[in-house]
Amino acid sequence: MQTRLKSIFLLLYTLLFLAGCENYPKDPEKTLEKVTNGTLVVGYSENPPWVVKGAAEPAGIEPELVKAFAKSINASIQWQNDTEQNLLEELEKRKLHVVIAGITDDSPWKSKISFTRPFAEVAKKKHVMAIVMGENAFTIKLETFLNQQKTALENRIRP
Repeated sequence: MQTRLKSIFLLLYTLLFLAGCENYPKDPEKTLEKVTNGTLVVGYSENPPWVVKGAAEPAGIEPELVKAFAKSINASIQWQNDTEQNLLEELEKRKLHVVIAGITDDSPWKSKISFTRPFAEVAKKKHVMAIVMGENAFTIKLETFLNQQKTALENRIRP
């Protein structure tokens, strides 16, 4: 009887705790909320085959991933082309949501911005997308999407 009472108490405590965690994980600037059914602002710098500059918009592995992600959240994309340095500075200032440029997880920028978990590994280099630091709901949504694409991506980048 004592064990059952403890189990009920633990269950009630857990439910009360979870009720206090409304909208977890949080995006302090509501990035996921803003881009869903809105506009995803993506900076890109050419780095074939990951990103290839096109006339109207970029092509390549990472732009295709971003386009599919945007479609999954019903977002349009505003593309911005520049150098990787300039784009990462703009991301740090929160003027972009994502930067793609064939970036790897050993980038010196990792103390100023966030990266997704690696979504591909080629020649022992782990490829990531640069994202706004602290926007956890947005990060989780993008990482979940990228994780779902891993098998197709691995088949595409095999040597």
